[in-house]
Amino acid sequence: MSVLAKDIAAFTDMRRELEAQHLKEWVVFHEGRFEGAFADFETAAESAQARFDRGPYLIRQVGAGPVQFSGGMILRPVYANNAGGV
Repeated sequence: MSVLAKDIAAFTDMRRELEAQHLKEWVVFHEGRFEGAFADFETAAESAQARFDRGPYLIRQVGAGPVQFSGGMILRPVYANNAGGV
């Protein structure tokens, strides 16, 4: 089972309520509990990091569709562009 399975399940279970009350806001779930809604991703991430350190925790935008990546896309962290990056 995924580390975030409880958080994803809680988000899915609360989807209708979240869409009614927090549409387009960013929500944080931790250990299967709704922890708050925020106007932007940065604020949600800062709050989650301050409260739960490195996580894991789930941050999602309410009402946003799934993100689709092409099969040939490779994602790398920004720091990987440094000379010492992976």
